[in-house]
Amino acid sequence: MAILKLSSIAVAAAVLSACTTAKYSEDVPLLQGPPIASINTPYDRAIQCLAQFNVDETVVSVGAITDETGKETFSDGGNGKFVTQGAGDIVQTALVQSGIAKVVNRRDPRVIVTELQWGIRDTSQLIPAQYFITGSINTLDFIPGGGGEVSVAGVGGKYRQFRAMVGLDLALSNTATGEVVAVSAIKKQIVADEVGLNVGRFFGTTLVNIDLGQQQREAMQFALRGMLYFSAFELLAQLHGDQIGSACRDEINHLEGIGLTITPPGAEQFG
Repeated sequence: MAILKLSSIAVAAAVLSACTTAKYSEDVPLLQGPPIASINTPYDRAIQCLAQFNVDETVVSVGAITDETGKETFSDGGNGKFVTQGAGDIVQTALVQSGIAKVVNRRDPRVIVTELQWGIRDTSQLIPAQYFITGSINTLDFIPGGGGEVSVAGVGGKYRQFRAMVGLDLALSNTATGEVVAVSAIKKQIVADEVGLNVGRFFGTTLVNIDLGQQQREAMQFALRGMLYFSAFELLAQLHGDQIGSACRDEINHLEGIGLTITPPGAEQFG
């Protein structure tokens, strides 16, 4: 019996090896998954709705939006961040898609600075930013989950649920004065769950176990993109007055979490 089991394992290994390798002079066939697609969030329509209120004289840029959660994951291959390090670029994309203001790129000024130093660019050609957005992703709490497991006569099932909470703060400031004219502070819980089924049966003297399971987890970075789009919408709505925000808010009123707008005193003067 032991020899038979070893022979079966050897045959399976040989088959798998033949399927996944090729001659050194040949390329290994590449696995093709789902096609490339544009990234769309539930808040895109609200952002794009703002374009009808285009205000040409308003110039906005994006500064540093940092990861301040202090959370990292460590593995044999090194370490990495739980939270995206490209939040500023996501907000800049949201601003351009909104069409409500002119957006100037301050994410990486090295090309502009280099051309100025070379004398091939005139500073008078540069468009100064009137407002800029800064902030941080500053909350990442892993919430203890719950679940249960039941087994009767060798047949059982289990369910587990896990959650993490993400929070961020963004601020829109006046470049000339440094005054903060709009803020957005939001949070979201990221959900994951696991369901499983186990069956154990004797066939003669042989025990056969069947273990089935499925795990699902909300994509954290995609959820963060939606949060950043939502915050960008809130900042632009506060900057240009409640009337503009209300006109486009119907696009996201059906989404959970709406209604968190914070309007600082005096913000209406920028409408």
